[in-house]
Amino acid sequence: MQGYAADRPGGKQLRDLTREQLARYFADTWETYETLFRGVRDSTESYCVRVHPLRLPLVFYLAHTASFYVQKLKLAGLVGGSGEAEFDERMERGVSPEDPDELAGLTEWPTPEKVWAYRKRVRDVVLKAIEEVPLSATVAPRSPLRALLMGIEHENIHLHTSLPLIRLLPPRLKQAPEGWPAIVDERAGAPGAEAPDERFVQCRGGPVRFGDERREADRFRWDNECGRREAEVAPFRVRSHPVTNGQFLEFIEDGGYEESRLWTTHGARLFLDRMSKGHPNAWLRTHSGGYRYRGIFDDIDMPWDWPVEVSRHEAVAYANWAGAALISEEQFHALLNQEFGGVEQVADRIDEFNVGLRFGSPRRVRGGDGAVLGRNGVDFIGNVALWLKDDFTALGKGSFHVDPLYPDFSEPWFGEETGTLAGASYAARGHMADIGVMRDFMQNHMDQLAGILLTRPAQ
Repeated sequence: MQGYAADRPGGKQLRDLTREQLARYFADTWETYETLFRGVRDSTESYCVRVHPLRLPLVFYLAHTASFYVQKLKLAGLVGGSGEAEFDERMERGVSPEDPDELAGLTEWPTPEKVWAYRKRVRDVVLKAIEEVPLSATVAPRSPLRALLMGIEHENIHLHTSLPLIRLLPPRLKQAPEGWPAIVDERAGAPGAEAPDERFVQCRGGPVRFGDERREADRFRWDNECGRREAEVAPFRVRSHPVTNGQFLEFIEDGGYEESRLWTTHGARLFLDRMSKGHPNAWLRTHSGGYRYRGIFDDIDMPWDWPVEVSRHEAVAYANWAGAALISEEQFHALLNQEFGGVEQVADRIDEFNVGLRFGSPRRVRGGDGAVLGRNGVDFIGNVALWLKDDFTALGKGSFHVDPLYPDFSEPWFGEETGTLAGASYAARGHMADIGVMRDFMQNHMDQLAGILLTRPAQ
C-alpha cells in the first residue's frame, strides 16, 4: 500500500506515462482494495449480511470492481471477458434504491471463496490488457486507455464507499488486516477538553472558474467534471475548521434529531424513521449513555476534536440548527484560491494533508501535529470530505456529455436526492484526492467519510 501514489496516471499528464507506472498503479489500487476486504472474516455471514438498509452485501462490492474492469475493457475492445460470464454480467451493476423494501428479494449471493477466485482471474486479465493497451498523450472518451484508467479510479471510489459499510459490521466479523494503517492516537478526553476554534474567517470571494471543457484530456476525468463553470462569488464567512464530534454532540443533546423542521433534505423523513439511530453511524452509544468512536475495524474512546463524519441529511440538519449553511461548490473554490492558491498549488502539496490512507482515521482539527492550515488559518483539506450545499448537477448548461463507456455514472443521480462533495478524506486515493477537480457525489442517506464546513454571509 503506497498511500497517495504520487505518480498515479490520473494525476499526471499522460504523455509521461509508462507501461510500468500503469501496471504499478493498477496493482497498488487493486491490492489496497483487497487488503481492506481481507479485514472481513471469511464467512458467508460476514460477506452476505446487509449492514446498511440501502446497500447490498459486501460480497457484491468485492466482486463488483473486478466485474467493472472486465465490462469496460470489453466495451473498449481490449478484452473478450474473464471466462466467467455469469460473474462479469451479474456483478457489474448494483442497486441503489430509495426504499429499503426494494432490496428484500435479493438474497442469493456467491460464496466469498468464489468471488476471491474470480478476482484472481480478473487480475490476470487486466495485467494482460496493460501489456497491450495503446498508450497516448490524451484519452478519447471511448479509448481503451481511458477504460483502463476508469477501472482503477472506479475501484478507488469503491474503496472509499466500502469503508463506511465495513465500519457497520459487528466487531466479531472483522479485524484490522495486516498492513492496514492504524487509527491516529491523539484523542481528547472529554467534549470541550481542548475546545476547537469557534471563529468564522472572512473569505473575500471573487471570480472562480473550474471544470475541463476538453473532450480529449491529458488526464483522466469523470463525465461530471467535463464542462466549465464560472461564477463571481460574493464575500462570505467560513468556520475555521469542519464541525467536530464535540460540536455535533451539542446538536444531539439539544434534540436535533427530534426537531423535524431542521431536516429539509429530500428523503429525510425516511432516513429518520427507518435508518437513523439518533447519532452518526461513526458513533456507538455506550451502556452508560455516552459515546465511543466506531473506527473501520476498532472502536476507541471518542475523539471529540476530530471532524464528525455524517450523511448529507445530518450535515444539512446541523447547519440549519446552527443558523448557517454548508459551503457551496463555488465558495469552496473561492476558499481554495484564497487559502492555498488554487487547485494546482494544493496538488503540489497533497502529501502534506491527511489523505491517501497515510493514517487509518481523521486527525485533530487545527493545532494538531498534522494540521495544514491555509493562509488565514482555515483547516479544510484532508481528514474528511465536505458535504456541499449543492444538489448534484452538471457543471454547466449544455456542457455535459454522457460518458460513452459509463452512461449511468452521473446523469441518473442529478437532482435533489444526491449531494455533492468536495475536498478529500483520509482515505481518498488516486483521482479521489484530486482536490478541486474530483466532483464526488452520494445519496443523501449515505454516511460517508464526509463532514460539515459552515458558512455565513459576510458582515
